[in-house]
Amino acid sequence: MPLKQYIEQYFDGNQTAFARAQGVKLPQVTQWLNKQFIVIGHTLYSPRRDLNHD
Repeated sequence: MPLKQYIEQYFDGNQTAFARAQGVKLPQVTQWLNKQFIVIGHTLYSPRRDLNHD
């Protein structure tokens, strides 16, 4: 799921609380959101590239 959705679901949309829980500062979370990181199985992933599917 998108990180934004994860924060909404598990932290009531509170990005500061999420940052605190991860041991990072809020600007780091903002970067992750801007780079469209995703969460799978409570693990954070960054997209690397779009894959061809033809």
